[in-house]
Amino acid sequence: MIPSIVLLVIGAIVSSIFIVSKVINYSFKTIILKVVASLFFVAIGIVAFCLTPGYFYFKLFALLGLIFGLLGDLFLGFKYITSGKVQMIWILSGMFAFAFGHIFYITALLKEFYIPGNTLFIIVPFVLPIVIISLYMVVAKKVGINFGKGMLLFGLFYLYCLTSMVSSSLSMVCLYQFKKTTLVMFFVGALCFMCSDFMLTGNYFKSGTRSKAYRATYSIFYYIAQFIIAFSILFL
Repeated sequence: MIPSIVLLVIGAIVSSIFIVSKVINYSFKTIILKVVASLFFVAIGIVAFCLTPGYFYFKLFALLGLIFGLLGDLFLGFKYITSGKVQMIWILSGMFAFAFGHIFYITALLKEFYIPGNTLFIIVPFVLPIVIISLYMVVAKKVGINFGKGMLLFGLFYLYCLTSMVSSSLSMVCLYQFKKTTLVMFFVGALCFMCSDFMLTGNYFKSGTRSKAYRATYSIFYYIAQFIIAFSILFL
C-alpha cells in the first residue's frame, strides 16, 4: 500500500503542474508533463497488480485500460501543437485509444464480477447508454456543441464506450449491493471520467474559447478518475 500512496502523492503533484502548464501556455513541455503524470496512474496499476492476490482478469484488463488511457493522453496532447488534418488524426487516435481503454474496463468488470443468471445486470449496462447519449445530444445541441459530419459517428462510438463503462460499473455496484469497495471506487472513478469527457467535448467541439478554470476542471476530473480506478485494484 505504501508504494502506491507514494506514487499517488507524486502523481498528484505532477498532474497539478501539468494542469497549470496547460492552462497557462500549452507547449511540447506540457505534453511531456501530461505523459509523465499519466505514467503514475499506470505505475500504481502495475504495483497493485503485483501486490494484490487473485482477481487476475480484473487486474489485467484494468491495467490495460490504464495503459490505453496513457496512450490517449499522449495522442491528444499533440492536438494542441498541430493543426488541420494532422490535428484531426491525433484527436481520432486519442479517442480510439480511450475507447479501447473503456472496453478493457468493461471487460474487467464483467469478466470478474458478473454473476451468471443475473441477466438484467448485463443488459442494462448496454441499453442505458443509449438513453444517456440521446439526452446528452439534445443538451449538446442546445449549448452549441457540434461534432460535425466527419466526427459524429466517431463521437457517438466513443460516447457509447464511455457511458457503457459507467453503466457497467453502476450495474456491478448494484449487483453487489455497494458492499465491494473496489466496485464502489471504480464507479466513482467512472463518474469522474464521464464528467471530464462531457466537459472536454465542450472544449473540443464548441466554438469559442473556454476559460482557464473550465479547462483545469475537466483535467482534474480526469486524473481523479484514473487514479481512483488504479487505486481500486488494491482493495480487491
